[in-house]
Amino acid sequence: MKLVKDLIDGRIVYYWMDEEGYITSEYLHSFVEAEEWWKLFMFSRYPGQERRRSICDRRQDMETRKKLEYREKYNRSNPIGRRITDVPVTVDLDLSKEKIEELYTC
Repeated sequence: MKLVKDLIDGRIVYYWMDEEGYITSEYLHSFVEAEEWWKLFMFSRYPGQERRRSICDRRQDMETRKKLEYREKYNRSNPIGRRITDVPVTVDLDLSKEKIEELYTC
């Protein structure tokens, strides 16, 4: 799935698109909302019993992580996390830039 940032009806929106180009989510009004939607979607696809109590990875605060790793002087083999939902979400396709530039040229 790809996260798309777009300008629709004068507003920046985010939505998720599958590999075939179909929109799989509703229009989401913030990046944080898009990230939460994706995590909930990914958790809903898991067929087994979920052991995590929260969809948020407690290790996401990078400053706290750096302090702990420096203080404890250990190196993890996978510092980001083991699950795909632990990896930070990024915008894969930004359609808003072209549309905003188009508005300024008119």
